[in-house]
Amino acid sequence: MEGLFLTAAFVFVAFIANTFRFYANGYINRLIFVMSTVLLVLLEQWFATPSHTSWLLLFAIAATVVSFHFSGGMIAAALSSWYLWITTGAMEPSVYAAYFLFAGSVYAIRYYVRKIRQQRDRWLEILTFNSKQLNVTKDVSQAMQETFNTKRLLETILTSMTAGHGLGYNRAMIFLLSEDGNSLKGIMATGPVRAEEGFKIWEDITANRYGLTDLIDKKEAEKSDQQLNEIVQDMTIPLQEKSFLRDVMESGYPLLIKEADTHDGLMMRFYHTLGLKEFVVIPLLHQGVKSGVVIIDNLVNQKPLNMHDVDIITPLATQAAIALQQASQYESVERMALKDGLTNLYNQRAFQQSLSDDFCARPFSIILLDIDFFKNYNDTNGHMLGNEVLVQLAGVITKSLRGDDLAYRFGGEEFVILLPHTPRDQAIKVAERIRKRVEETAFPKGELQPEGKLTVSLGVAESDGTADPFDTVEFADQALYEAKESGKNRVAVKVGM
Repeated sequence: MEGLFLTAAFVFVAFIANTFRFYANGYINRLIFVMSTVLLVLLEQWFATPSHTSWLLLFAIAATVVSFHFSGGMIAAALSSWYLWITTGAMEPSVYAAYFLFAGSVYAIRYYVRKIRQQRDRWLEILTFNSKQLNVTKDVSQAMQETFNTKRLLETILTSMTAGHGLGYNRAMIFLLSEDGNSLKGIMATGPVRAEEGFKIWEDITANRYGLTDLIDKKEAEKSDQQLNEIVQDMTIPLQEKSFLRDVMESGYPLLIKEADTHDGLMMRFYHTLGLKEFVVIPLLHQGVKSGVVIIDNLVNQKPLNMHDVDIITPLATQAAIALQQASQYESVERMALKDGLTNLYNQRAFQQSLSDDFCARPFSIILLDIDFFKNYNDTNGHMLGNEVLVQLAGVITKSLRGDDLAYRFGGEEFVILLPHTPRDQAIKVAERIRKRVEETAFPKGELQPEGKLTVSLGVAESDGTADPFDTVEFADQALYEAKESGKNRVAVKVGM
């Protein structure tokens, strides 16, 4: 009967203790655990066999060590010794010593187990983070292989530094070095301007489980981070003035800022404009070539930054520098491939590409231009002088165009001009302006031409954006033929498309 009562008492105490622990904080939890253990020892003494008290107190000591470490265990051993002496009336030094030895042993075991667990957790944390870094590096490398588009590369790099899928920093901003090397220009940024915006973004990412590619596509579709982008892109940082960015560009070393320096005017500008307090600046550096800087911070969660973060970001910044250099070289080669080597106008390949672009899906006009009697000019003066005429004519055409107009050397002495969003009557005015300026320009040996000067004939055609753009080219060619046949040095128009 006593055993049944004791079991019921144990169950009752355990239920009450765990109920309170559910609603209590950590310290109270540990205290309840210890007190419930002591209470169970007392219940066993009162309702069962008092002779068991001496070794049951070991449970109370163990519970105290687990909950309150070494000092708690020593106090529990002292109190257990005192309680045993009070209840038995006998002095048992060997038992008391055993209590203290037991408390020390339990603490040693607990300490060892805790160290092993901490080491395991640390290794797990390192492995998890390294795995995330490898995934980010893989995604960025894949993006570098898929495109040389600078905008897409920058979006990939910045997104990989931020968001939960990436390295997890709250914001990242890229500033690139100008061509003359005298300033840094804000190019792109990702993240919120204010902390509360960041929480909303995180909730959305968590709810939808976006991956890196999903986040980049989402940014492009929704133009997210627009406010931060506008602020950053409006920044041009002169490097002649003393500042923290100039120090980074000159030294080539990363910089960890723990608190904004009130004596640095540029740093205070970042502080007031973007709330930048604690941040890291990493140079974009590859093979000694500096192309800019990336700045990261934790505006939203206020997580402190340290040199470990510098070590984390630096490889990605190096990868970004490599990607940007490759993209720049590719774009340079691409520009060269689309440019005429003699006149520096766009070439026929670029013209074919332009006809496939979106603007040809909207109304536009086209002008075809051909030098009159150019074979006679080359036969009379030689091809070297003929090349000089082509270069000079390209300059006249370029100066006669409006802001959005595009000029191409179609081949030989023939040129093409695309005029986006331009109706036929305005295109005729542009063509006539070019014709007149060519007529008034003094070309070398131009007086030896049949008309006593070098002239051009021009054909104009218009597209409403629905027809095949190559049909419009054919109509402009027919108009050019009419201009040639009707006397040269004039503008003809093909109507009725």
